[in-house]
Amino acid sequence: MLQKLHQFKAKHPFTSLMFIAIAIRILVVIFVPGFGSNHDLQQPTLIQQFLEWLKRVIGMGNSQWMMFLSRMFYAIVSLFTVSMVYRICDLLANNRSKAWNIALLPAICVVMPTFGIISNVSFFLGLPLLLYGSNIILRQQVLRDANMNESVHRTSFIIAGIMLALSICVWYESALVILGILLMLCMKRNFKGALMTFIGLILTLLVIWLVLFMLNVNPWSFIRL
Repeated sequence: MLQKLHQFKAKHPFTSLMFIAIAIRILVVIFVPGFGSNHDLQQPTLIQQFLEWLKRVIGMGNSQWMMFLSRMFYAIVSLFTVSMVYRICDLLANNRSKAWNIALLPAICVVMPTFGIISNVSFFLGLPLLLYGSNIILRQQVLRDANMNESVHRTSFIIAGIMLALSICVWYESALVILGILLMLCMKRNFKGALMTFIGLILTLLVIWLVLFMLNVNPWSFIRL
């Protein structure tokens, strides 16, 4: 039995990793009490205001069903984080076994903000967007380093910029990480990729900024240094 499981893991590392992550999250959603973030002092970020508004719209308040939906929502988000960690590690190490071992940590620990190594809600929800954008950039950089046609994939950097901009809106401290990503692209002499990423980033932030002002919401009120 153990040998068959080991063979399945070796043949399908990503699938086996996600099976483990899903099984843990099913147990947590069913048996762990609490909403998943109500025990932490959080900063008044835009995403939290949106979640509070969504709770009022649903009209479920602090009911048992609201608690269940909250835990399920965080569990689904964390699955995306696990997926991105695996794919980024696979690109960096070019070794699925090493990527599986590293991604096993978030698969077990990163389930919801108060169950694992991440406590801040904004960080928890912004991390998947940051990792997704980083994964796109890293993949295109690998293709570029392999001397493949970079012009075909240039629009991918714009998509990455959009994802990174959304991560800033959810977790504004990610701007520091994004600055490092842009600097690394420049150091790799991928100036076009850095420019395309920056354009996607700025345009997305401008659109979101405009929408917030149209809704009579001051974006600066959600930023605390």
